[in-house]
Amino acid sequence: MAYIKNITGIQQLDFQINRVLTYGERAANETEIIEKTREIKDLSKWFEVWSTLGNEYKDSSQHMRAAYAYRMAEFFLKEDHPQKNSMYEASYENFHMAFKQMNLNYEINEIPYMNSKMHSLIFKSENEKGILLVCGGYDSFIEEFVPALFDFTDNGYTVILFEGGGQGKTLKNGLTFVADWENPTSRVLDYYGVKSCTMIGISWGGYLAVRAAAYEKRIHAVVAYDVLENGFLCMTNIFPTFLRYMVRFSVLHRRKKIANRILSFLRGKSLIADWALMQGMYITGTKTPYDYYRELLKHHLPQRVCDQLTCHVLLLAGEKDHYIPSNQFYKLSNKIKHAKSLSTRMFTEADGGEQHCQIGNHKLAIDEIYNWIKSVENNL
Repeated sequence: MAYIKNITGIQQLDFQINRVLTYGERAANETEIIEKTREIKDLSKWFEVWSTLGNEYKDSSQHMRAAYAYRMAEFFLKEDHPQKNSMYEASYENFHMAFKQMNLNYEINEIPYMNSKMHSLIFKSENEKGILLVCGGYDSFIEEFVPALFDFTDNGYTVILFEGGGQGKTLKNGLTFVADWENPTSRVLDYYGVKSCTMIGISWGGYLAVRAAAYEKRIHAVVAYDVLENGFLCMTNIFPTFLRYMVRFSVLHRRKKIANRILSFLRGKSLIADWALMQGMYITGTKTPYDYYRELLKHHLPQRVCDQLTCHVLLLAGEKDHYIPSNQFYKLSNKIKHAKSLSTRMFTEADGGEQHCQIGNHKLAIDEIYNWIKSVENNL
């Protein structure tokens, strides 16, 4: 399918709707979803529509559709909303009921880490020729990526997905979002006894996986699906130009009161901005917007980190990505100087993969990754 524009007329909402539609009929009935969501203009209506759909799908045992509907219902709820956790649990349960309906062969493992646990799934291939280690980004749930990845097992790859701090069940376990992703990654590799793997980082995972690969040498190849070179610049890019520079200046120069005043003003002007900042503080465990942005300053791939990348590297991006500015793709490409090989692709509107993570045509990116992995293996 192609990315569908102007369903609600609100870019952020339209993108999330397309996130579900990209997985096809198993995840959603396109006609029904567009009809039900096109009148949504605020976040309360968003919750009402998706939670109702989730209940309807669950009652008719359409568990994959129910899982994505509950995920969408949960997505824009703030941490203190009384149904935040119940929507997460409903999504989680329906994903796993759907996996059973699909007869997927997998295990759920909770990996001990920092006096808590990291949530992980492993899909074992009977004729294993390689291991793929996969993480999402920011506030993702690993279950939502399974429909895009489980075909890898039929092609000889064991797939391990995990949630580090700030993500899914691991966040519920009390572990918050961190920049030094090599630490949770190494723990996962130790747990599964992995000696060599390809790592795929999805969305913000494009930063996390590249960071991990710079320090964890059991990763012989890494995929940024898509690139994220600087999280702080990415998450301030959403603001109008003048206010964007005001926020960046005040955070960088430690003007906490000024930063919080500006950000309070912006939250009052936009429900999406208010939600985004509340969600950011929730996953990072910070108390103010200023503290949240100071934490995001750590999510950066400077030259000294890029110089540690000695594995094979694939960088992907979409030319119309509204989350991550396209210049980050070129900046990161130019910083990587010591990789065994560096491959890059900027998907265009003509390709049909111009959106963030090629939503609308994610199979384009999956095929690119699969073909690249095969080419890397042929050159090992």
